[in-house]
Amino acid sequence: FFRDVATLKSILHSCDAVVSGSCALHVLLPANETSWLPSDLDLYVSYRHLACLSVLLEHKGYAIVCQRTVDAGPYGSSSIHAVVSFANGCHSIDVIVSSTVAAVSPIFEFHSTAMMNFISADHIYCAYPSLTLQEMSLVN
Repeated sequence: FFRDVATLKSILHSCDAVVSGSCALHVLLPANETSWLPSDLDLYVSYRHLACLSVLLEHKGYAIVCQRTVDAGPYGSSSIHAVVSFANGCHSIDVIVSSTVAAVSPIFEFHSTAMMNFISADHIYCAYPSLTLQEMSLVN
């Protein structure tokens, strides 16, 4: 997705963003037991840092290909404000925009505990390490 890890770390740090989804899970699971590769990169950012992240991604050759707001539905429980998809011809990045000041809020609404992991500029977080590292999960 980027030439080097330092570029991604700089972007995450600048925008207070995190990586989650299949990329974060792939980093946590043992390589010899993982038969799949993530097809895209999921970045999570708060609404107030979306413009900054968009500029940095565009500077790295990505362009917006789709932008959609998320309807919270009748219960109003989703902390996802919007999803903005970027692509550069080879790779795609989905930016999930939190409706709260915390970029990580939507991560804890995932369908299962296996996906409740994220990578910041400096750390890797796993909400349920005992389950996740044994390749097990609970439905949320």
